[in-house]
Amino acid sequence: MQHIVLSIITMSIVWYAWVNFKKLGRLKAADIDLTDEERQRQQMTYIMRIVACLLSLAILPFLFTVLTDL
Repeated sequence: MQHIVLSIITMSIVWYAWVNFKKLGRLKAADIDLTDEERQRQQMTYIMRIVACLLSLAILPFLFTVLTDL
């Protein structure tokens, strides 16, 4: 049961990272009316979300092990 919960959480984090990665790739074509500064700010937002997802994927097995061993 624990593995199922961990896999569902992992899949949702990967899905969220993938959505942000797609938005990052389409940013220049989708938002032509943005200035360079606004586009760079939006890119950094997407990149930080992706980095947060990767960090949470790295920490998730450790946290899950600690929380389920209580």
